[in-house]
Amino acid sequence: MLNPDLKGINLSGFAVKMSARGHEILADEPKDLGGTDLGAKPSELLLSSLAGCKLITMRMYAERKGWEIGETTIELRYIERGDPTIVEKKIRFTGDLDEDQTKRLIDISGRCPVAKMLKNSIVYEIV
Repeated sequence: MLNPDLKGINLSGFAVKMSARGHEILADEPKDLGGTDLGAKPSELLLSSLAGCKLITMRMYAERKGWEIGETTIELRYIERGDPTIVEKKIRFTGDLDEDQTKRLIDISGRCPVAKMLKNSIVYEIV
């Protein structure tokens, strides 16, 4: 859970400090949008979380299968076209994988917990 904690921090503009399990995370907006650019935009953090989850899920799967995926990179880009949300995805592996293994890993990337969370509309419950 992320909890804004601004005590002792002199943040200006739209900058916010959050924490997750003791790890500090900064979010902000670029200067041209009135922010101070101290951190990534919230939308960039969301895509980073999604990319990280996909990478971890693929590594875990490959490890269980004994596949050497090598260095893996993922690039996600939000396309502003309205509804539904479109995110372009490019995944590259440097390991020695055949076409079926590559396709399987890309499929598995879509099953990560963050992708599942975002797949359908999110319903918020105020507690």
